[in-house]
Amino acid sequence: MMKNWKNLFVKTEGEQPSKNETSPESFSFPVSPSSMQPASTPIPQNDPVTTEVLQVYENGLDSINMPGYDFYEFYKTVISAGIPSQQTFMMAYQMARSIDKTISHNKLLTDAEFYISKINEVHSQYVSTGQGKLGTLEEKKKGEKHSLQQDIDQSTARMTQLRAELQQLESDISTKRGILLKVDEAYYPEEKSIRAKLAANDLARKTSIDKLNMIKEGIQKFVKP
Repeated sequence: MMKNWKNLFVKTEGEQPSKNETSPESFSFPVSPSSMQPASTPIPQNDPVTTEVLQVYENGLDSINMPGYDFYEFYKTVISAGIPSQQTFMMAYQMARSIDKTISHNKLLTDAEFYISKINEVHSQYVSTGQGKLGTLEEKKKGEKHSLQQDIDQSTARMTQLRAELQQLESDISTKRGILLKVDEAYYPEEKSIRAKLAANDLARKTSIDKLNMIKEGIQKFVKP
């Protein structure tokens, strides 16, 4: 019976993944708008993430390996031989025929399409999941940026207002300092007039008192009781 591919990629509730299993949550699946197209540049085989994902696919193929000898065993035989060549394919095909007489050119191709279709199915699922997560992150990022930009705009507007208020205060201070320097001058005429009157008042009192005392003294001196 065919092994369950899903169990390799998705941990069933209550189950613990084995040492050879990897769940999709354990790595970031490589997704991009062109991820369904043939790679135009070499895949970075030594990259840890790429290595892990490639291992997931290898484990996935192992998990859906159909019983008996089929394309997958043929595939592993050719791959293990190193660089594929015509001789490698011929020897692998002869070996396959010696193991299972039902193996044929068409059967191998049909089985190959089955495995390729499963790879594409899983890839599409991971692309969809990855793009969904990217979309969620993008929305979250936009929301955070929008909130921060609003705070910046509000703070900038407040700062502009405070600068305007500060400029107005500086202008008021400058104006009032100018007025302060002229306060004495503005009050001087009135102050001078009052001081003059106070001085005249003192003089008038003294003059009046002197005259009165002179008469008083004259009475005391010349008028007998």
